[in-house]
Amino acid sequence: MANLYPGGHKGDYTLNLREDPAYMSTGSFPCPVCGGSFRALKLRDVKLIPLRTGELRTQFKDVEPLYYEITTCPNCRYSAQTAMFDKLLTSRRKMILEKLTPYLPELMPWSESPASAGAVFERYYLALLCAGAGFADRELVEAGLWCKLSGVYADAGDAGMEAYAAGEAQKAYLTAFQNLRIQPVKFPSLNLRIGLLSVKIGDVKTARDFLYKVKLDPNSTRVQKDGADDAINELKETVTDHA
Repeated sequence: MANLYPGGHKGDYTLNLREDPAYMSTGSFPCPVCGGSFRALKLRDVKLIPLRTGELRTQFKDVEPLYYEITTCPNCRYSAQTAMFDKLLTSRRKMILEKLTPYLPELMPWSESPASAGAVFERYYLALLCAGAGFADRELVEAGLWCKLSGVYADAGDAGMEAYAAGEAQKAYLTAFQNLRIQPVKFPSLNLRIGLLSVKIGDVKTARDFLYKVKLDPNSTRVQKDGADDAINELKETVTDHA
């Protein structure tokens, strides 16, 4: 039987799911894989009120967008971040269906929005499965999904899987640097993300390398340089504590 999840995933998580109509609306989605159409809940971005902002995660008042960012087709279970749902390569439809088929018998009943923590995780792992087959810049898509998933695991109280997902995000971003043509103007954000993820998983050397790239890059904003400085100081404290 196909297993959608990595070995450390426990499956008994809880999350504070809130479907507040002030922040959500129902939208219609044509599925680019199977050709069906369906209605599902989606976030009203203009209504979200940020409380804490950061390169890896922004937290909002009253609702957690991470739990509702994946749209899933109820027919074939193609899944992707809502903003990218229709952006897959059309030539990859058959490949995506082939990848999804072994997992279909074990999936949870579909609903317009995730009704449980289990449904949130299921949608993310389906999106990761589809990202590997459906997008030209799959490394960046996968990195973004793993980064968000690390935040979901943090909310669920699983520090081990939070670190695992952060490590997968770091690897995907590093692979993206090797395999994709990335515009230099995007280097500061990607370097900062890799640096912060490296801090999170205790990869001191990689963290230092990429955080200093942010500090030295003329395209870096003041906010990005300050974020790199804060992370470097955190690294120094961590190294000192373990000396």
